[in-house]
Formats: sequence, C-alpha cells, structure tokens
Amino acid sequence: MKVDISIVIPIYKGSQYIPYWLDKVRKNAIYLSALHLECELILVNDFPEEPFSAKDFTAVGFHLEVLNSGKNQGIHGARVYGFEHAQGEWIVFLDQDDWITDDYLLKQKLSIDDADGVVCNGFSKPFCKSIGNYIYADNDEQKCVIDLSYYISTGNPIYSPGQVMLKKNAIPYLWHQNRLKENGADDYLLWMLMLREGKKFVLNEEKLYTHIDHGSNASNDMLSMVSSIHEVEELLAKNNLLSHAEKEMIENREAACVYSFRYTDIITTYDYWLYLESRNYKIADFLRERGYFKIGIYGIGAVGSRLYEVLADSDVEIMFAMDRRAKKFVCSIPVLRLEDVKAEDYMKQVNAIIVTAQSAFESIKKKIEERNHEVLVLSFKSILLEMIESIK
Repeated sequence: MKVDISIVIPIYKGSQYIPYWLDKVRKNAIYLSALHLECELILVNDFPEEPFSAKDFTAVGFHLEVLNSGKNQGIHGARVYGFEHAQGEWIVFLDQDDWITDDYLLKQKLSIDDADGVVCNGFSKPFCKSIGNYIYADNDEQKCVIDLSYYISTGNPIYSPGQVMLKKNAIPYLWHQNRLKENGADDYLLWMLMLREGKKFVLNEEKLYTHIDHGSNASNDMLSMVSSIHEVEELLAKNNLLSHAEKEMIENREAACVYSFRYTDIITTYDYWLYLESRNYKIADFLRERGYFKIGIYGIGAVGSRLYEVLADSDVEIMFAMDRRAKKFVCSIPVLRLEDVKAEDYMKQVNAIIVTAQSAFESIKKKIEERNHEVLVLSFKSILLEMIESIK
C-alpha cells in the first residue's frame, strides 16, 4: 500500500485514547480519498510494561502500525522512533490527547503546497473549564511561527507539533539524531533547526486542531521543560547555530522561566482546587477514600499552609510538616527539615507524604525516598487532577 501521509502518535499509559484515533483517522482517510491520497497511523507505545499489537485493533481505510518500545524513550525518542518507520512523504506528530477535525489532513495537505511545513490555527481547551481560547487571535499573531527571532527572544509560538504537517525529508538530521533527555522542548528544537536551515513554513488560518490541557502534559512539567530548553540551547550552540547574543537571550529566558513557573504552578493548583470546591469534592474525602488517614505535608508555604488549615478539622491527621525553612514556621504540629535526625521516625508514622511544591516534585520525591524508600510520596497537584478526572 502506497502511503502519502504518516501520523505518528506516542502512547504512554494512554490506551484509552486509541479508539478515538482509529475513528478520527478513518474519517480523515475518507476526505483524503478525494485526492487519491493514502495515510498511515503509527502508534508508538512508550510504556513497555503494557505492550499491544496492531492485531488488537481494527483499522478501516488506512494502514495501522504499532511500535512497542523496549524501554521508555521519552516523547522525543518516541517521535523519532515513529519517524524512522514512517513511509509517507508528509508527516504529522500528534499527542495522544489531542483533537483534530475530520478534514484536518486534507486541509493541511491542500495548504502546504511546495512548502516544508504548514501550521494551522486551533483551540486551547483547559480540561476543567468551559472557557477555552484560540491558539492565535488573528493572522498577525500566527505569523510569529515563521519568525526565528521570536523563538529566541520569547519562546515557542507553536502550542504543539499537532498543528503542523511537515515534509518528511525536510526534518533536519540534528533533530532525529540528538534525542533530548528531558521532555518538553523537542518540538522547539525542530522548529528552530528548520527555520535556521531556511525551510519554508506557510500558515493555515483554519482552526483544525485542539490542544487539551490535562494538567499532566509535558509542557506543564515546569522544571523538566526548563531543562529541556537548556538542552536545546546547548545543542544549537555546540553546532554553531546560535550566536553568543542569542545564547545569552535564551539563558536569560530560562532563569526567568523558573520563577514564572513557580507562580504559575501555585495559580494552577488553586484553580484546580477551586473547581473541586465548586463541586463539593473535598481533599479529605479523597484521602479517606484512598486510606490515607495519617499524612505528612512537604512544603508549608502558600499551598501547604492552606492544605494544613483545610485538613485540620477533618478526620485526616497531619502528623508533621517538612520544609527547608522549618525554623521560620510557628505551627501546632512538628515542622522539620528532611535532613533532621528525627525525620525518618516521623515518616514511619504516615500513610503518605503530600508534596505541595509541584515544580520541584521529582527532586523532592527522590530526596524523601533516599531517607525512607517505603514511604508513599504524592504530588498535591496530581491528587487534584485525579480528583477532577474522577468526577468528569
């Protein structure tokens, strides 16, 4: 079977999304048939613990290929793995939780003409709000995607690779031969490389794509994103694709991002919390349902102190709080540092430790587990997301 367009979708603990994509690609294939074009769907399973096969699914009107990763490769590695197996002249990288219209492939193909890539408009939809927004308010805003200086001075104006159809042979060698260790900025690297090489992008003003913000997207893993951007900057500089001034500009953005992300994280956490309160789903109810009757709180700042107040009158007992600034706090429960001698004894008393500092969750979790590898360490933001998912 001749293939014109390849759709590559990494799947990570996301088998629930596959029926949507089988149906959506089938509908797109019908539109493509008007131009006698064929497409393939490549699902890259990046969760080796749960392998699946193309035989497990029914593909109508298109070719389906399933690639099972031997080990977790991360989003960049999974996309490259799919890229290496793609047969089409054109390629689209989508995320498992994206949405596209039934005529997405046709309209992107009609728009790309002789260019190397086409970028469509679309919607950004927060998963727990009824109000969304356009990705680009107008054509002037959308033009940022073809301006290399914008990527350097401001950041990535393309929400997701799912907005873009590319000529497969226009994808730079450096992108698929240098897989980023951290998730988040491989698409930023791809656009920067293409623009630096003089590749031509055209704009499709039609709203064909929807980015669903589930709160757990790679782009929401704040510190990982900053590290990933740093990898991009280092790779570009190493290959003489950034001037000294451009490198400094990106580095300054990275530093500013760390502080910005921390505040954004607090706002997002309160946003999710308020959503749950509006539906009368209490944190204490969730913890009780999971059997977490005795907990510790790591991070007793703005979010942690409010969590303490909310749980103080419930039957969930807060045994202690931890914070690197423990000596500053006056509290009715013990507040200690992770390094304190008594920390391990306190950790043995709880069902779980809830970490309220989401932007540094992974590093905090690692440090806690180094002191006590048996203790359950939970992200407060992840708890809120799980609660929201359970009522949606």
